[in-house]
Amino acid sequence: MTNIIFPDIKPLDNIDRYSKIISTGVGLPREVITNQHIIDKYNIIATDRAVEYSLGIKERRWTNLDEKLEDIMALAIEDCLQKVNMEIDQIDRIIYTKLFGDYLVPATTIGALRKLGANKGIPAFDMCAACSGFIHAMDLAMRYVASGDDYVLILGGSVGGKCTKLWDMPDPKTVFLFGDAIAAMLIGYSDIQHFLSSYIITDHFLYDNAKIEYGTCFEMEAAENADISRFYMKIADGNVVFKSSAQYSKIIADKLLADTGFSLEDIDYFVTSDQSTKIWEAQLSEIGIPKEKSTSLFYKYGNTVAAMSPLNLNELIQSGRLKRGDIVMMQAHGAGASSGGMIFKY
Repeated sequence: MTNIIFPDIKPLDNIDRYSKIISTGVGLPREVITNQHIIDKYNIIATDRAVEYSLGIKERRWTNLDEKLEDIMALAIEDCLQKVNMEIDQIDRIIYTKLFGDYLVPATTIGALRKLGANKGIPAFDMCAACSGFIHAMDLAMRYVASGDDYVLILGGSVGGKCTKLWDMPDPKTVFLFGDAIAAMLIGYSDIQHFLSSYIITDHFLYDNAKIEYGTCFEMEAAENADISRFYMKIADGNVVFKSSAQYSKIIADKLLADTGFSLEDIDYFVTSDQSTKIWEAQLSEIGIPKEKSTSLFYKYGNTVAAMSPLNLNELIQSGRLKRGDIVMMQAHGAGASSGGMIFKY
């Protein structure tokens, strides 16, 4: 644990225009990639059994070269809106939290609007906060509704698998971990308060532990045959990600519980980012939450970056386990340097 001083939580009791989760949705690439496919394709010295044992993953989705990110986003949006019989032009704002996109400018959200044939020039933008991005976006959406929006659509996820296919030279340390998916959530106006507490932190002491180095550093070296590996996620120490996710989950849980006055027993379900099965289990153990009050889809989707937490939430909703009125603690942890969580009544 670093010596960072975390900020005080800011209660939400001063917000008098409330919001709630209206619906959720998922967009997935067509192709399922197994551990054995990766082993065979890239001549990696490993076995399917060893990968599943060490990481807890069996398969993941990777985007094909003929699939655009905006196509996967559109699938998630349609899934989300169809569940509540809404059209895209009823949305007031769209936020997409990403890691990889098909391009940097214009915003990928605008491409999704074009794909869906929107008639209205809906405010839309992309942001990046890695695995914790969806919590950042939910917090933003809640505050946009508080200031006048009626419906804010959030999207989160990544399509890094396309990069692996394109360059055909993956990092064997991380190639099994990552998968592609887009999760969607519609947050709308509510007469009563549903979001009860929100808390987001960063730890700049962990700034250098996980990086994708593409940026001006890459541009400056482009003329000198810069290493293509700068496009890959580089993790200096995987134990830092493991330990910080567990430690910060407890810090955030304690802050949220103290702010709401709830006990751990009041929480019906705990939803979090599961960068691996062991990281998910470590968070449960650190906080003291039984497995039956949570779920992890890492085994079939892998690390989908900002989509992890909302995918798990969507699974609880679609399976019927999570019901309206249940109390949820939702968290997400971004490679150690950024974490957040909230408590809400579904």
